[in-house]
Amino acid sequence: MKEESLLLLSDLQKLINQVVLIDYTIIILEGNKMAIDIVRGAIKNQIASADLIETINGVQNEYTGTLFLAYPLSATAESVVTIDALLVTKEKGIIAFIFDSGAEREEQQDSLYYQITNTLNNYETLRKGRRLAVEPNVITYCVEFEVPECSDEYIYASRDNLKEILENSIGNFDSNYYEKLIEALQKISTMKPKKQRRNVVKESSRGAIMKNIEKQIANLDQWQKKAAFEVPEGPQRIRGLAGSGKTVVLALKAAYLHAQYPDWNIAVTYYTRSLSQQFSEMIANFSREFIGDEPDWNRLHIIHAWGTYSEEGIYSIAVRKVGLTPLNYTNAKSKYGSNGAFEGICREAVSAFGNQTYEEYDAILIDEAQDMPSDFFKLCYSLLKEPKRLVFAYDELQNLGNNSMPSLEEMFGLNMDGTPKVVLENKVNEARQDIVLPICYRNTPWALTLAHSLGFGIYRPEGLVQLFSDTDLWTDIGYKVISGTLENGKHVKLMRSEEASPTYFKDLLDKDDAVLVERFDNCIQEYKWVSEQIKKNIEEDELDPDDILVIFPDTYYAKSEYAEFRKFLILNGINSNLVGVATSRDTFKTEGCITCSHIYRAKGNEAPMVYILNADYCAQNIELRKVRNILFTAITRSRAWVRICGVGDGIDILLNETKHCTDKGYALEFKIPTEAELKKMNLIHRDRTEQEIREMKNASKMAKDLSRLIKEGKIDVFAMPELTELFQNIDDRRDVYDEDEF
Repeated sequence: MKEESLLLLSDLQKLINQVVLIDYTIIILEGNKMAIDIVRGAIKNQIASADLIETINGVQNEYTGTLFLAYPLSATAESVVTIDALLVTKEKGIIAFIFDSGAEREEQQDSLYYQITNTLNNYETLRKGRRLAVEPNVITYCVEFEVPECSDEYIYASRDNLKEILENSIGNFDSNYYEKLIEALQKISTMKPKKQRRNVVKESSRGAIMKNIEKQIANLDQWQKKAAFEVPEGPQRIRGLAGSGKTVVLALKAAYLHAQYPDWNIAVTYYTRSLSQQFSEMIANFSREFIGDEPDWNRLHIIHAWGTYSEEGIYSIAVRKVGLTPLNYTNAKSKYGSNGAFEGICREAVSAFGNQTYEEYDAILIDEAQDMPSDFFKLCYSLLKEPKRLVFAYDELQNLGNNSMPSLEEMFGLNMDGTPKVVLENKVNEARQDIVLPICYRNTPWALTLAHSLGFGIYRPEGLVQLFSDTDLWTDIGYKVISGTLENGKHVKLMRSEEASPTYFKDLLDKDDAVLVERFDNCIQEYKWVSEQIKKNIEEDELDPDDILVIFPDTYYAKSEYAEFRKFLILNGINSNLVGVATSRDTFKTEGCITCSHIYRAKGNEAPMVYILNADYCAQNIELRKVRNILFTAITRSRAWVRICGVGDGIDILLNETKHCTDKGYALEFKIPTEAELKKMNLIHRDRTEQEIREMKNASKMAKDLSRLIKEGKIDVFAMPELTELFQNIDDRRDVYDEDEF
């Protein structure tokens, strides 16, 4: 009876959590209804913040906007200005709250008023003639002290009279300035400054289209705000599509934490080395806006996950703590193989650490978490001070291996009593620990849908290659159910929801031009056509050379393929660079050159026009999950247009799958596997050792030779008992795959 009661309580708690989540989702998704989104930053006064939140919740249905707790406004010569609470609404404009300290109330209000005014004055879009079009309001919010009387200039409020003050004492706001106001306050445009594009003269050229896209106001959405500014006590997971802003959010979060806690030791880490350039620029730009200077790079570290003898990385710092010499890639490869090199050395380091912890960092932010082995997270966890602020962002389909994202138990381990060390919960009135970014700002809805279609193998005749184990994740990342249900064993039809893509894609781009798959008879035809298209892109379409990215999916042959392709570029007078060869490994784009890259260096980067060369490599392969993820990642590097090019049977396979997707109006229509079928799928497409891969490649070559000899009549099938045994083994194995259970 006791066990039944506990079970019922557990179920009840789950139901409560679901209701809370549903309620939250309703608030943020129904953008047409009035609501105030609450973003909990690095809160210093917990009591006053909680009181204000409760009061604001009482006027949820009357205003539309955001309440920021602990919002960094700007910097002065003396200090960083952080507003206790900042309410920005379409109806009332900007209202700054000072939590009452019982002294210097008027002086504090005057000071904050002028600081806000000075900040907004920097933006021409917020001026009306010679004055500000936006009038800031400053309110002292009283919790622990008696509320003074208001005057014409100074406003004091508490939970008892705030609603009345908002209605009667704060004038109405011209909502035409709302988006401009948000842009000024968030300063996202400064993170990645817009290109000038002075060469654009045609109204409808590709360059003009990009200029228009880049001109769009770049504001954080509701999910991005929470991901950037909310700081929970413990780990935080940020899941998002390619192009949903994960890297920008992490850069913002790093700079925000640095501004709020200048004494903290913060690390930002990643796998793709060329991301170093992005992080350095974005964090520096954001810091200049909010702390008035460059970050203190002795406290804020942009650091590779691995590191080298001459360059520190998270791994190399960790192993030195326990007296080990870090292994470089060459040594790690010889010990653990190329596919298992990083995983092997991280496992080795974790074993050396044991239960020891070294409080090296106050916070670690991980980008591209899908490419990190589970032991890397354990390593980071051991380097963190309590309460273990580990923020990790990922898109599972951008994992360029065969394996899927590990579970939290695999990533962080278990306590002595067998309970998980890390449990991510979104509790009411607390900073969120698990955030999904559903809106894709980089990719067109057509490119993203096709990337998911090809990446999962939705229309592959032989069946799916992989799929989310959590079916609800489809709606979390911006798809809507057209028909069927998101349940194991059921058929479903999905499409991108209108809310999950910015309107400018459909306004400015043609879906038939946004994504093209091009077939060629040989590589010479392919390279000639692509080089001529690039020449046209630059000379006629008014794109800059660094707007163009050429990706070689097969890393092993990328250098030799580029050498051949470069000959055609030279014939067309086009300058180019191969990332990591002609440039430093930390530099991705070079002015005046198109960028060529293998897929691993292209990860985390983007370009308006993307050409994927020799994409047939991704159609069928022993490591099918890996190459399909490579194709997904390559497609999702495009900000506007993508060309998938290849030769032979491989590109025919991708053409056929693409046609099914486009014929269905860019819908994903498929049967969700049962749990048993998912296990089977994961078994077939599991991560394989290098020895297994070599054996499979040898077997594949022998099978092709055998097939040829049989066709040529050089082998009598029935005279070879080995072949009879082979066919019997194939039939037996087919029976195993057809079983419903394992």
